[in-house]
Amino acid sequence: MIISTVAALTLLYIGLRCILPLRAPVVVRLGLFLLAALILGKFHVSRLLFQSWTPEFPFPLMAAWSLLQCALLIFAVLGVLADIFRLVLRLARRAPAGDAPAAAPRRGPHPLLFPASLLIAAFGVFSALRVPPVAPVEIVVPGLPAAWDGLTVAHLADLHASRAYPERWFAGVVDAVNAARPDLVVITGDLLDGSPEQRLDALRPLRRLRAPLGVYACPGNHEYYSGLKRWRSRFPSLGLLMLENEHIILRRNGAELLLAGVTDEVAERFALPGPDIRRALGSADASLPLILLAHRPRLFERLKELARPGAALQLSGHTHGGQVLGLDLLVRRLNGGFARGLYASGDKRLYVSPGAALWSGMPLRLGVPSAIPLITLRSPLAERPPQGAGASLAF
Repeated sequence: MIISTVAALTLLYIGLRCILPLRAPVVVRLGLFLLAALILGKFHVSRLLFQSWTPEFPFPLMAAWSLLQCALLIFAVLGVLADIFRLVLRLARRAPAGDAPAAAPRRGPHPLLFPASLLIAAFGVFSALRVPPVAPVEIVVPGLPAAWDGLTVAHLADLHASRAYPERWFAGVVDAVNAARPDLVVITGDLLDGSPEQRLDALRPLRRLRAPLGVYACPGNHEYYSGLKRWRSRFPSLGLLMLENEHIILRRNGAELLLAGVTDEVAERFALPGPDIRRALGSADASLPLILLAHRPRLFERLKELARPGAALQLSGHTHGGQVLGLDLLVRRLNGGFARGLYASGDKRLYVSPGAALWSGMPLRLGVPSAIPLITLRSPLAERPPQGAGASLAF
């Protein structure tokens, strides 16, 4: 796993650059090395103790451990950058032959580097664990019938129910969504990190979600890791309709809209059907406007291949927006060029949510805040008052 590789490299840097050069007894240095290994190995300790890929520690311990874990990772990154900078500076200032030799380099990273890393990590972990704000988004969808202009959709993505995101966090999310009064609520996968016995209580606030057109979801890869077959019978009690390569027809003011959801590509590892947009749409009228729920944004490539005249918008998550500014460059490469925000191809649109939460193995956000997008659909066909008449015209 990527996280194991990153942890190992971080431990190697800390061991060689910080612990080994210490003028301390071997037993002290060994103890510091094992402590760093323990902090960075949170995921592996959890697997050893709980046989779970999701850490099951109580929330206070989870938050404190995550803070130290992220601080060490940030410390290593900043340390490497500082070392590179010092090396370049030394080479630039290298004395000519015969001059006095340059001063010896510092034996270890700057003493203020770890406190700075701790402060950055504290901000990043807090940003990851908070209840996300509602973020208004307007999307003009070519061909959207005027009857659907102004439809509001609360887009919940990557909720990751776990010890890091317990019942009180879900209650806060539900309160925020209900206060926004959306017409429709959708969840685009990775709702679960754990079995029904572990997570059902945390998800109970979802029963309070209110939207005139209903609450719908599609599965993400973490649903399959969490035992989707066992969860299926629990979704109705939470007020959710899970769309797995299927669709429903929504009606408003005499107009119809197609809402479809597909499975995740990891489903095939569990001998379950993978994502199939054509099957999800079935024999539905191709001229109807479509909202497609697909956990992974790269399925947009398959949507673009469909020759259908109706307006089409895909809503996705999975990427967490890149989670840390700069990492979105890697995330884009792994997800078909998509990370977060709005993308367009011809008359089709894709919106990728930055996500509401994260996998609890690495709860850190820096420069990529969590959010609950409140999407307002706009139709180019709708008549609106001219500018200055009191209406918002900025699309």
